[in-house]
Amino acid sequence: MTNREAGIDIVREMMGDQAAAKLSASADSNTFGASIAAYAVDQVFADIWTRPGLDRRSRSLVAMSVMIAMRQPHEFAIHMGAGLNNGLTLKEIEEVLIQALPYVGYPAIATALAAAAEVIKERGLDVDQNYTGHRGLL
Repeated sequence: MTNREAGIDIVREMMGDQAAAKLSASADSNTFGASIAAYAVDQVFADIWTRPGLDRRSRSLVAMSVMIAMRQPHEFAIHMGAGLNNGLTLKEIEEVLIQALPYVGYPAIATALAAAAEVIKERGLDVDQNYTGHRGLL
């Protein structure tokens, strides 16, 4: 199996068939950004996500924490979905947000909460049927 195939398998396992197909097509194209997509598949997913030392759940926790700190809601949502697929619970993800709070502040957490609310809604994981999504902390 090539690095590309191994990387696409990891993406498929963590993010689903659609994400794997999209990233594979991008990496294999000759279009703008193809080299970046190829690097993501070959290096990030095939090499880094398969390293010994941390399991996928732990790597998801790290990735989500970094996305919170960088205020990257789109990437946070992607990694939250992958984290759920890697076995994380909503309670564990909420604990990541709580742990990050004193280090990154309320604005960064509010940004991540809004992204998390969308993932929760998309996956039908709402516990409270009256909950309409995060609209701010106050």
